[in-house]
Amino acid sequence: MDMLDILRAIRQLEQPAVLATIVEVEGHAYRKAGAAMLLMGSGETIGTVSPGCIESDLLERVPAICEANQYEMVEYNMKPDEDPIWGESVGCGGVIRILLEPVEGELRELLLAALEQLNRGVEVRLSREIRGQELSYELCTKDTAVNSTSNDWQYSMTLTPRQRVILFGAGLDAIPIYHLLTQSSFRVIVADWRPGLLASFSGAEIALGTPERLEGEIQLYENDAVIVCSHHLHYDREMIHMSLANKTRYIGVMGSSKRINMLFEGDTPPANVKAPIGLSIGAEGPYEIAVSITAEFIALRKEWQNQEHHKEARNDYIRHLFGSGTEQSDGQTEAAARAFPGLSARQYGASCSIG
Repeated sequence: MDMLDILRAIRQLEQPAVLATIVEVEGHAYRKAGAAMLLMGSGETIGTVSPGCIESDLLERVPAICEANQYEMVEYNMKPDEDPIWGESVGCGGVIRILLEPVEGELRELLLAALEQLNRGVEVRLSREIRGQELSYELCTKDTAVNSTSNDWQYSMTLTPRQRVILFGAGLDAIPIYHLLTQSSFRVIVADWRPGLLASFSGAEIALGTPERLEGEIQLYENDAVIVCSHHLHYDREMIHMSLANKTRYIGVMGSSKRINMLFEGDTPPANVKAPIGLSIGAEGPYEIAVSITAEFIALRKEWQNQEHHKEARNDYIRHLFGSGTEQSDGQTEAAARAFPGLSARQYGASCSIG
């Protein structure tokens, strides 16, 4: 579950709802800053901010927040030696602060604009500022400079598109791979030339065709990952060659050492190829193999994110060292206006805490 699921639910909302976002963590906690959940007036929830220990308390706050149309800042102290209400029973050992916001009006417009950009593969940043009792929002692309003018409180969260995975091969062993990757917040496109096999992937993004045809159907990008598991030697080799030609960041190949040797005609696979795919955990059978593949992808996603953050930090240092060009008189407002014209929001609310 990630923010994309919450945004999709907001798009379908037909009832009052509150967005709960962890904005600060001190010490240990089940979820980190940026984790969010959607709390609906009906009592339904999407996402998590704890193992389930504070959700009921958050839900009780929903009617008052929606009625007043005001944000609320709450604090939960999970330290057993400081808070007899939460700490002893929860035992997480930290303090978390959660921002609760009614999802309506211009805030909802901003969130839906963020969803539209994420669906296009564009990373965005949502910033919140409190000035006195006023809560304001700005949405911009990640490369747009934002100048904070708040003296009270400011929080920004980056919303990242899901890692795209092309799953080539729609056999029975691909079904658990698809489900586990999808449930782990990857965007999976299932590709195969056999329509009968693709019929097993109800609701999935699918692409019908051999690799030669898929080259015109699917535009492969450098940030894509590809899983090759059609078990057809000729087509698997074609898919590998196409992925290499498009310089995709990762190509995972399923199969035995003998089959992999045949696919690469005895040559050592390139550095961006993992063959056989998956973590070495002694997996047997389709489901366990799918677990090993999903675990590897989760680890790789974190590694790729760290690489991107390192690259961004280096670029920020270079810009600071050599100058960053013309500055706008109101950088934050101008940034949002350029990226998403007309989309900004201001709300008023009171802050309180418990614990």
